[in-house]
Amino acid sequence: MRLRRDRRSVLLRSVYETADASVTEFVSAYDLASSQDVPAAEARKIIAYLEEKGYLLVDDHRAGVVRITASGIDAVEMGTM
Repeated sequence: MRLRRDRRSVLLRSVYETADASVTEFVSAYDLASSQDVPAAEARKIIAYLEEKGYLLVDDHRAGVVRITASGIDAVEMGTM
């Protein structure tokens, strides 16, 4: 459980950093997860969770293209995720 929570936090922070904290920049969450050695099945679960929480908006589920939301930026910057 701790590993999954850590992976969620790391992936959200990676999206934040890659998008330069912009709600208009789209990034490949699958590529970011892969670079952190997160298995594809786990990455899908993490992305779905972050989307459900309102931290990410998924543009393309198959390709894992996402953008961070204002709530996601706040969570990263306030350290609540």
